[in-house]
Amino acid sequence: MKILIFLLFLLTILVNNTSFGQIDSAGTDSPIILDAMRKAPYMIYNGNNTEMQLLWQLTLTDTCTLDWGTDTLYGLGNIETVEYGSSHQHTYTIPNLIPGVKYYYKVAVDGEVYTGSFRSAPATNETNIKFMVYGDTRSNPGIHDQVAATMLNTFNHDENFQSIVLSVGDLVSSGNNESSWDSEFFDPSYANIKTLLASAPYQVAIGNHEGTGQLFVKYFPYPFVAGRYWSFDYGPAHFVIVDQYTSYSPGSAQLTWIENDLASTTKPWKFIYLHEPGWSAGGGHSNNTNVQNRIQPLCEQYGVCIVFAGHNHYYARAVVNGIQHVTTGGGGAPLHTPDPSYPNVVATAKANHFCNVEINGGTLHFTAIKSDSTILDEFTINVTDIETSSTPVLLDEYVLNPAYPNPFNPSTTIEFAIPNTEFVTLKIYDSLGEEVATLVSDKLPAGKHKYIWNAAGLGSDVYFYKLKAGKFVQTRKLILMK
Repeated sequence: MKILIFLLFLLTILVNNTSFGQIDSAGTDSPIILDAMRKAPYMIYNGNNTEMQLLWQLTLTDTCTLDWGTDTLYGLGNIETVEYGSSHQHTYTIPNLIPGVKYYYKVAVDGEVYTGSFRSAPATNETNIKFMVYGDTRSNPGIHDQVAATMLNTFNHDENFQSIVLSVGDLVSSGNNESSWDSEFFDPSYANIKTLLASAPYQVAIGNHEGTGQLFVKYFPYPFVAGRYWSFDYGPAHFVIVDQYTSYSPGSAQLTWIENDLASTTKPWKFIYLHEPGWSAGGGHSNNTNVQNRIQPLCEQYGVCIVFAGHNHYYARAVVNGIQHVTTGGGGAPLHTPDPSYPNVVATAKANHFCNVEINGGTLHFTAIKSDSTILDEFTINVTDIETSSTPVLLDEYVLNPAYPNPFNPSTTIEFAIPNTEFVTLKIYDSLGEEVATLVSDKLPAGKHKYIWNAAGLGSDVYFYKLKAGKFVQTRKLILMK
């Protein structure tokens, strides 16, 4: 009995004092102290092509060492980091990078080693780039991990895709709760997500599930202009990130900034990404009319080629006056069923997926890819086909055009123009004079405006659309034939 007690005592000592091994991203077995790292190293890009910002979070106060180089000897730099803030966060912006070069780094804390690599942003005059886009990873990290595995496989086969990853938001289910960030997005047990974050800067537009955005900004401290909106260049491309939870109404600081930003860039390829789509395929959330009425006119005026969004958990693509509106919400949240009959929609798929974009000089090729590597959709844009207008179209009178098509089923387009910035309402009435829809009730800038009315759910009838702008009032007739 005494021998048995002694053996149990020795076993207890061994269990309490033995370190365990972890396979780091370089594939080596490293002795570690469990739970030193709460959020493994990940990256964001601040718009400077000679820098890359690394971030990570520990469970306790400690110092770390960061080494980096152009190979796994990490010979270019070494620094000791200390925490900032009140929750053991660390960050360091690696300087003096050569654009378009692959770098390697390792972060060490108490014998625990995390490694990764990245490709610095391209030179300003670069004409060829590749990048990935997806979103709505949210509530099922297991599925997100499968999507991430296919994304990793893509740039393992083509190193040029190891560039930037755009996310259209809803990273987690409850963005105001630290537990959602820990268990859904940064859970280290999901190796593919962890490796993806360690291998490419993650550029996110805030989603509605990010809540008040306090923790979003904590973990993704981009150089915001204000709110959570900003922009950056990447080789031949310019990206505008819209914060739909900070006002972008006519005359607002954000909408004014978006217009000025698009007007000032000289990049041939312009993109906007945000969370809630202007044109999508129902099945979860309705189309965002603010995108239709405020963002779309700027896209047409300044030559934006694609607007990326999520919010609806599927893939959909709509084309509106030459602008591609891509809904890429298949990153892991519960899938919705898209309705391909929605206005302007040309492709849909109920699938977990991501998107690849390849720009080669004056040609852009887009591919939507399912998590099993099946191609869902693809298209090509030539930069010469992108139309722009250097000045807004202003008229000196009020105009309410005939709707088209008319008769229609189930949607029709209504266009009007106003000579001044003023409060406008556009409403739909049935044959009995009952209001059935309000398409706009907002202050609009002078110029042309376009709205789409989807009458799904209503019966065949004669309807009327009525425009009020200042003292101007006009009504025209619509015929819905089903």
